Amino acid sequence: MKTRKKSLLLRLITPLSLLSVATVLTISVSTYFSARETLKQSLFARLSVAAILKEEQIAEWFETQRNDILLLARLPEVQTQTQILSNADLEEDAYQKLSLYLQDIISAKPNMSEVSILTEEGIVLFSTNKSLENTYQPLGATTTYFADNSVEIVPTLYVSPITGKTAITFATPILNGSKNRVGVLSVTLDLQDVDSLIRERTGLGETGTTYLVGQLERSNTFIASGKDNETTGEINSFAIDLATAGQSGAGLYQNYEGEPVIGVYRWLEGQNLALLAEINQREAFAPARILARNILLIGFVATGLLLSGIYFLSRRITQPIATITEAAIQLQNGQLNQSIPVVSQDEIGFLAQVFNHMAQQLKESFSALEKSNHELESRVNNRTVELVEAKEAAESSTRTKSVFLANMSHELRTPLNSIIGYSEMLEEDAESIGEDSFVPDLRKIQGSSKHLLNLIDSILDLSKIEAGRMELQLEPVNIAALAQDVLATIHPVAEAKFNNVVLNNVSTVGSIESDPVKLRQCLLNLLSNANKFTDQGQLTLAINTISYQSENYLEITVTDTGIGMEQDQLEKIFKAFIQADTSSTRRYGGTGLGLTITREFVHMLGGTITAESELGKGSTFTILLPQTVPSVQRKLAVAKT
Repeated sequence: MKTRKKSLLLRLITPLSLLSVATVLTISVSTYFSARETLKQSLFARLSVAAILKEEQIAEWFETQRNDILLLARLPEVQTQTQILSNADLEEDAYQKLSLYLQDIISAKPNMSEVSILTEEGIVLFSTNKSLENTYQPLGATTTYFADNSVEIVPTLYVSPITGKTAITFATPILNGSKNRVGVLSVTLDLQDVDSLIRERTGLGETGTTYLVGQLERSNTFIASGKDNETTGEINSFAIDLATAGQSGAGLYQNYEGEPVIGVYRWLEGQNLALLAEINQREAFAPARILARNILLIGFVATGLLLSGIYFLSRRITQPIATITEAAIQLQNGQLNQSIPVVSQDEIGFLAQVFNHMAQQLKESFSALEKSNHELESRVNNRTVELVEAKEAAESSTRTKSVFLANMSHELRTPLNSIIGYSEMLEEDAESIGEDSFVPDLRKIQGSSKHLLNLIDSILDLSKIEAGRMELQLEPVNIAALAQDVLATIHPVAEAKFNNVVLNNVSTVGSIESDPVKLRQCLLNLLSNANKFTDQGQLTLAINTISYQSENYLEITVTDTGIGMEQDQLEKIFKAFIQADTSSTRRYGGTGLGLTITREFVHMLGGTITAESELGKGSTFTILLPQTVPSVQRKLAVAKT
């Protein structure tokens, strides 16, 4: 008894525990990925805004420097002294004036690290870098040259041979009052302001950074970086390569240091630079991990509380069942004075009432039998009456048993349907998040549950039939439509065993009066049985109308090319819980109820069913149904309104 109680508790607790844990894990994982996706989109937007803002600031800085240089070249003092520098007699005086003038200007413009004035031929007349004066410095590929009428310029960056850092040189012509060119103004700019702009990390968190990359000497090189330990030499990453190729976008990738980041990359067409804004993925998705962890903890706490409640509830259920089982064993052993206290008004209480009623009936029956045995010698007629009463009591007990079995089967369907439903939901969730390793196990749960549910349904149907509770629901049935529906249902399982399904003559058959649900179940049972015992063969469903003794009948035949049966096996196939061969049970499975229920349904519809078979060649089942249900069966039907 203790073993049975423990087993029942485990059967109740274990599936619910697994289901609860699976549910908590599913919710946690789903929440994590949902939050991660939301964070990703939010960070894409934040980084894009930061990148666009810095792009505008960089463009504004370059434009400001261009305007400053143009203004410097147009200053009258610069124009006048530049023209004088070419006159040897006044050269020294002009040099001093220009030096003092430009020093004042440069002190106010710290971005101008080096200012030079060149002749048209490239000779340096004046420079804040004295080593360049009187040398030949032509305006080459490293110089960004523009005039007053230049609409748009693209700065050219290069590595300074003096400082070893990235530099940019702007050059523009110097004109005299007559708009004639008297020289060229060359200004080398300090990119410190651009570097400071890039280092600004407002809104980028602890690991967020932005940096500029340009192609110098055909290699990707830092122009400005938000990090103190800037990498020297060539740098490459997925985003850098795309940006320097002229593309803009966002994504999850590894940066130039090999760290997983979420980033935005943009190509600055006007500056010929790539701008990137990135945040470490660990920091970016930390809120999602914290949320999932908290949900997991809360879920497991809730699961523990739920399972505790389920455990105590299960004990309340199993203890009365154990008591009933013990009483039934005692009743089986001949101890008829058995009575179970009814402590509730639920299904368990009803079961106790039914058991007590059954026990009382058995007790009364045995008492009646004993009484009749004492009176047999003197009262033969009375003894016969008493035997009839005992028989009726026994039949009543059988009906009570059937009612009990039907009620228990019905109660088992509810948790099984829940298991099937939740396992299907879990399968869908697992497939949506990419956890495909869970799917086979979930499908096994579904298959086993559905198999058990089908078994319970079969037992329930048989119990209803035995208890006389199975009713007919008569209505006109379109045979062709019903046959097509049945074939559509059986086709996938037949295809799995490489069986071909054929439908014959159905188009000539009209409608009959019948119970569509029970008739459909009969056809499905026969075709499923034929498919079970057939491999790589053919299943044939043929439906015809025939006349017999002035009555019209529907003839339905199901033929297969399977393993077949011997004659002694045919005699047992319609008996409940009996299959043709025990070896078939082991190999093909089944409960032996399908053909039994089919025979009972056919009889309820006023028809007959027969079987023919030959070992190794196949079997044929034939159903004959009247087109109108006989009056005896019609009395059982519940007419539809």
